[in-house]
Amino acid sequence: MIRQQTPTGTWKTSLSCLGLLWVIFMPNAQESATKPPARPPNKPVAKDMLLLKNSDQISGTLQSFQYPGVTVWQRSDIDQPIEFKSEAVDEILLGDRPKRLNIQPERVTIRLNNGDTITGNWKSLGPEHLTLNTTFAGELQIPRNRWQWASFRHSDASYLFEGPTGEEGWTVGEVNIGKLDGGQWAYRNGAFYALKAASIAKLIGMPDRMRMEFDIEWKGSLNLAVALYTDYLQPVSLADKDSEPDFGGFYSLQLTSYAVNVLMVKKKEPLQYLGMTQTPVFRQATKAHIDVRTNKANNSISLLVNGKLVKRWIDQGGFAGEGSGIRLVHQGQGALRFSNLKMREWDGRFESPPTNRPQATLDLLTRRNGDKLVGSVVGSMEDRIQFKIGETITEISFDQIEKIEIGGLPRCKPPSV
Repeated sequence: MIRQQTPTGTWKTSLSCLGLLWVIFMPNAQESATKPPARPPNKPVAKDMLLLKNSDQISGTLQSFQYPGVTVWQRSDIDQPIEFKSEAVDEILLGDRPKRLNIQPERVTIRLNNGDTITGNWKSLGPEHLTLNTTFAGELQIPRNRWQWASFRHSDASYLFEGPTGEEGWTVGEVNIGKLDGGQWAYRNGAFYALKAASIAKLIGMPDRMRMEFDIEWKGSLNLAVALYTDYLQPVSLADKDSEPDFGGFYSLQLTSYAVNVLMVKKKEPLQYLGMTQTPVFRQATKAHIDVRTNKANNSISLLVNGKLVKRWIDQGGFAGEGSGIRLVHQGQGALRFSNLKMREWDGRFESPPTNRPQATLDLLTRRNGDKLVGSVVGSMEDRIQFKIGETITEISFDQIEKIEIGGLPRCKPPSV
């Protein structure tokens, strides 16, 4: 286990056949989600801690981890790193990491066999491994039989907003839901955490056609309301909305463990429920990648979860969002982590989903223009893929590729959870 220490508890991570598999939040009962103390930027404040299965504890710095294999541990009072058999390691607690500056945009998303995704930048591909540059772990070598597909994001899709990078610029609101005590979102290491009912909002300049992505992880029940196109940065009680201070119309995207729903909210007008649909994926997991797409021209809001379209809502009365902001309201059930918020202009297109081809023996490459090529990815150069069709090898620029789906190799079985 590898855990990231936080001011509100501990993020506990198990390791799959490749790397990080799933994360759940383990709050400390005596701690609350209060604002963490200010610290000098980019300065680590806590050492890592290695916990062995024989109950020994060793402070220091994690150098590398391989399973099966060895864990390499460094201490300032020892000249050479120490190697432990990874089978003897019970947990690793990670201290603070400095914020990395001048990070290149991540242009490739890799889907693993266990359903997890990793984003980064494609470096190279050989007969056995794909090498990916990541912001969180440097270079990762991913065996070819342990990933399913690669999706490419292109330079013409630059982000209008990326965050969170801190609490500055966000408006904290007070939430009281029934007998639940209100709390606050706490920021730490690129994410917001909430243990109690909490609201936080920001005007981020939502365009008329928008694609907004973020990651959520939770423990207990999921119950998050995301206000879209709001001009009001305080939480709105839907039961008493007409007595609230003036606010413009907005949409409330409600994500729960059992269903998703979109409400159109305007003052002095009845709530409009645009439609609910069940979401088994939220009951079966503790994390999800959320992708929201809006188009004012056709009055639509679409939700994708983990890359799959869940529902598309149409507001027959016209697009009601009057602002350009987002508001996150955690309803106070369980613990929640919100991170990797990215927003950009959307071209109105939905990417084609990966093809269901479990018995395929060849790779499938989809160009941005929709053309599909069946063959084998035999390698890559700095800015292009070498793709073999029959006996002919063709070089295809990354700028022309939408997706690569790997076939023909046995898959690593995901571990039980």
